[in-house]
Amino acid sequence: MRSNLKIRRRPILSASGPSRAAPKIAPTMAAAATSPFTASSRFHCSAISGLAHIGSTSFGPGLYPSWYFAISAAAYGLILPVIASLHVRHQLVRQSGAVLGTIAGASVVTLGLGAAANPDLIPGALFVRGVWWWTIGKLWAETGVLPRAFGWITMALAVLCFALVIAYAIAGLPMSPPDLPLRIVLGAWLVALGAIVWRDSRTTMSR
Repeated sequence: MRSNLKIRRRPILSASGPSRAAPKIAPTMAAAATSPFTASSRFHCSAISGLAHIGSTSFGPGLYPSWYFAISAAAYGLILPVIASLHVRHQLVRQSGAVLGTIAGASVVTLGLGAAANPDLIPGALFVRGVWWWTIGKLWAETGVLPRAFGWITMALAVLCFALVIAYAIAGLPMSPPDLPLRIVLGAWLVALGAIVWRDSRTTMSR
C-alpha cells in the first residue's frame, strides 16, 4: 500500500538567517582589505629591500664576502612580502598573470640568493628577473592596477635583462661586471615601487 503522507523539504537556513549576496568591493579597496600586510609595512619592506640591494654593492663579493652575502640575503628576503602584496592586487584583475608573477618573483629571490654566493648563477638570476619584470610590467601597463608608465618602465628593464643575458652568452663573457649595476637598478626600482604603493594606499584611504 502506498502511503498518503508527503514529506516536505524545508530550506536549510544558516544560524544568521538567509544568505545575502556579498557586496561588491572596488579592486583597490579589496586589495587593501585582504592583503596580509599593511600599506606601511609594504612600503617599509620594499624600501628597505631596495636600500639593502644598493648598499650590498658597496661591499662587493670580493672585498667583504660575508657582509655582502648577509646584506644580499636580507635584501632578497624582504622582497617576499612585496610579492605577496602584489599577488593580492594582481589576482583581482588577472589570475594567470598573478600566478606567473608570484612564481617568477619567488624564483628571483631564490636564484638571487644563489647568485650572491655563486657567480655561475648570475645569468639564470637575471633571466628570471626579466621574466618577473616583463610579467608584472605588462600586467600594470594593460590593467592599470599600478601606474601604466611604471609598467612600461618595468617592461623596458625586463628587455634590458634579456638583452644582457643573450649578449654575454654569445660573447662567452662572465656576467659578474654588469651584476652589481643591475643590483643598484633593482634597488632603485624597489624603492620606487614602495613609494607608489604607499601613495596609492594613502589615496584610497582618503576616499
